[in-house]
Amino acid sequence: MTHTFTRHTTDKHDELRSRGSAPVHVRRGAPEGRPLPEGCKPRFTLAADPDGVSPLVVVVRKNGGSLAVLTPDHEHLAELRLPPRKKRWRPAHEIHLPDGTVLRGREGTVPSLLLWLVTLPFALLYLVALALSDSPPSGASTAPFRTSWKRPGKLCGRAALTESARGRFRVRGDGLDHRVAYAQAVAKYWER
Repeated sequence: MTHTFTRHTTDKHDELRSRGSAPVHVRRGAPEGRPLPEGCKPRFTLAADPDGVSPLVVVVRKNGGSLAVLTPDHEHLAELRLPPRKKRWRPAHEIHLPDGTVLRGREGTVPSLLLWLVTLPFALLYLVALALSDSPPSGASTAPFRTSWKRPGKLCGRAALTESARGRFRVRGDGLDHRVAYAQAVAKYWER
C-alpha cells in the first residue's frame, strides 16, 4: 500500500498532511524533558500533536555532520545525508537504513528532465509574453520536476520514496518507514 503526504508551511509552523490520517507537526529542537545521546545536536522533532508532547521521531545532527533519525527512545531508524549546499546539478540526497540499505535520491528523474526539455520552448514563449505585457510572473517553477529515492545501481527499479513537483511525497508500503520519509521531506527543505 502506498502512503501519500504533502508538506504545508504556515507562518507559525510546518506540518505534513497525509491522506486518511492525522497531520504530523514539525517543531524545531528536541522535545522538552527528553535528553538526547551525547554528541547530538537537536534539529527538529516530528510529533503527532502541535505541542510536541507525543513525538514520533527526533532528528539530530551527529558529529560527522549527517542527520540521524531517532525514535523518542533513541532507537536509530536511519541516517540522512544531504548534498553540499553549493552543488547545483542533480544533488543527491541519501538515506542510510540500519540494515545497510542505501537509498539515493537525485533531483530530476530522466523522464522528468526530458519532459522539462520538451516544455522549455513553451515556457520561454510564456516568459517572453509576460515580459512584453509587463505582468509579473505568478510563481516560477524550477526544474527538475521530480525526485525519487532508489537503491544505487537500480535505475529502472521501483522507488522507495518519490517527491513530485507539487510537493507530494509517496512512500511504498514495503520500502521505507513512514517516519524516515517524513524526516527526509522536512530535512530536504529545512537544512539547506
